Amino acid sequence: MYKMTTDQMAQIKAVVGRALKAQKAVFNALDFNPYEDGDIGSLDSVVMERERYESERKERIESPTAYGVCETDEREAEILAGAALTKEEERSLNENIFEYDDTLMVTSTLSDGTDEVATVTVQQIWGQAGLNVIDFLGFFANYEDAQKAIKAADYVIFDGS
Repeated sequence: MYKMTTDQMAQIKAVVGRALKAQKAVFNALDFNPYEDGDIGSLDSVVMERERYESERKERIESPTAYGVCETDEREAEILAGAALTKEEERSLNENIFEYDDTLMVTSTLSDGTDEVATVTVQQIWGQAGLNVIDFLGFFANYEDAQKAIKAADYVIFDGS
């Protein structure tokens, strides 16, 4: 849980449900530090911007054996001819795309000890520089609203199962 002052919480609650631009102004004024989150937030998942994901996916589907998506030249020819990927091939493709991605979608709780709101950020691990917030998706009245925003965001979520 990220501890806020009563004044900060009042500012946050005033922009919950408003345009993202107004929320970002309040968020930026907080000087949000992911390391000050008492429980380090809730890691929702590893994510990638949708445009980048689509580009990475296209590249790998054009050379599926080179990227370990399939194992035989015959299956590669089928995929290149437009055959749908099997579940196992989809899993291999996504594992390959997300293998070195250190971008995380994180839901955090902000509280002044009386009131609570949720916030969703996209954080990235920058080597020795540690966690850095690279995107802010908003403040939310509750966890359920935060989850809806995550599903609507322009990110592809990696499901490793």
